[in-house]
Amino acid sequence: MHENNDDDFSLKSLFVPLTTLKAIHWIVIIGLIVFATMLFNGFVWDDKTYILFNPDVQAFNVDALIKTNLFNAGGQYRPIPAIYFATLFSIFNNTTFFYHFLQLSIHILNTCILFIVFTKFFSKSPSFFLSLLFLIHPIQVESVSYISASGNPLFFLFGILAVLLNFAKKISWGRASVIAFLLLLSLLTKEAGLIFLFIIFLYRFLFIRKNIGILFLAEGVSLLLYFVIRFGIGGVYFTKLSLIPIARIPFIERLLNIPEIIFYYLKTIFLPLKLAVDQQWIISTITFQNFYFPLFIDILFFFGIGMLGFYIYKVNRDHLKKYLFFLGWFIAGFSLYLQLFPLDGTVADRWFYFPLVGLLGIMGVGIQSIKITNKTLQTVGYTFIVILLILLALRTVVRNTNWSDPITLYTHDTQISDNFDIENNLGTEYSNIKEYDKAIEHSKKSVAMFPYEANLYNLANTYEQKKNIQEAKRYYAEALTYPNYLPINHNHFEVTYIRLAYMMYLTGEYENAKSVIKRGLQEYPNSGYLWIEMAACEYKLGNHEEALSASNKAKFQLSNQQVEYFYDQIIRNQLIKI
Repeated sequence: MHENNDDDFSLKSLFVPLTTLKAIHWIVIIGLIVFATMLFNGFVWDDKTYILFNPDVQAFNVDALIKTNLFNAGGQYRPIPAIYFATLFSIFNNTTFFYHFLQLSIHILNTCILFIVFTKFFSKSPSFFLSLLFLIHPIQVESVSYISASGNPLFFLFGILAVLLNFAKKISWGRASVIAFLLLLSLLTKEAGLIFLFIIFLYRFLFIRKNIGILFLAEGVSLLLYFVIRFGIGGVYFTKLSLIPIARIPFIERLLNIPEIIFYYLKTIFLPLKLAVDQQWIISTITFQNFYFPLFIDILFFFGIGMLGFYIYKVNRDHLKKYLFFLGWFIAGFSLYLQLFPLDGTVADRWFYFPLVGLLGIMGVGIQSIKITNKTLQTVGYTFIVILLILLALRTVVRNTNWSDPITLYTHDTQISDNFDIENNLGTEYSNIKEYDKAIEHSKKSVAMFPYEANLYNLANTYEQKKNIQEAKRYYAEALTYPNYLPINHNHFEVTYIRLAYMMYLTGEYENAKSVIKRGLQEYPNSGYLWIEMAACEYKLGNHEEALSASNKAKFQLSNQQVEYFYDQIIRNQLIKI
């Protein structure tokens, strides 16, 4: 009898009959296998800025985290990710494994919840297939492997839970309060959480049409609280992203980029071969290749979606509401990223995390509406699905290896989509590992593409590390002739004034250094480091009283050995070494 049970076992029994528990088990297993390699990747791209070198995150001051900081600037307000990273840093410091593991866990959890959501519309088999596509598609790598993009799966988690609660036929005040709270968390994680308000209302309108007033009130409360927290407590308003190429062009010119933007996401979904981060391209001249051909493909795609809707209307109107729901999901999510309002890049794979669900839902309605009864065709269909999932999983595994470290990522991605920002980042990384010639090569390439204070500062700093003081001084000075374009509420970085003044001090240009320091103090009057340099310059110029006064101001702002040394040397009229 035992032997017969062994003979009866087959791979099919692992999936058939497909229960919710089986589906969830497989989602967890497949998610861990496909994304296993990313668990050992390091900090890349903005991870260092937002986490590794961010004093707000490392200090864990909640008051500072909900007000203006790197997370809450440049038009965005995201205190939940700020608190999330501060919590992780306080526990795990700079051990990236735990950041990656938690981010992957949230993505897997989102997929499990999405499977349950899909089963409200489709049978378990297509729901499982669609959920796996969401789980392992290569376009998801940026949202799952890039630590700074943790806000993407986080905002989705809060929103999809609110959607799930909205499926109840009757919405009590208690349930409405929980929905409102989840929507508020989603909004405070990422502005795109606003779309969940529309999705919840759309579902209620299409399928139930009860308790709409309660939900409308709950959404209104969450939105009002968001504005109170953002503007009243955080004091964070909307600003223009002057550094970003797509944000610097007029609205009409941005519209010309829409066909190519849509085409980028379509080809990335259906043929995810060329994946790259930090894409800053713009369409400045209309050609067949960058406008008319993408426009033709876009029209063909939306025509196909429209024809599917017409087919559903004619053949099975019971599925029409499902089609309209997911079409609304897709269009609402997609429209946010068409540059109607300028974003911090032209396209980004992580932005498709939300719209992908709408597209998968439309596919689900199509699968459900087009029934195939022929056994041979069914076998062919299942075989195709398995092969497709395997190919997508392999592509995701390969893409995860690109994210292993910054230089690997940037070197790979510059071959697909190069720009001033990624070249600047690459130069900085080479400088960090003391490969100064490579650093200068990439920094100069960045400056040639688009000069601004940050890339000129990085170029100057590399020369300074090479002990080439004249070139360092030249590029620090040039950096102060360009705007920084960053939301720091200053014309220039404090450190640019500090380093340029120091280079001038080293070359004996004390008056010039003093002039630079004065400019810096106009923007940063409480900078202890600038006051130290002022004290040193005044002393070298023979202005003993002015040097003592500047040293006192430095001492008031800073309390360290360097300040004490300056003060003591000036008092004793001894030689100062800066």
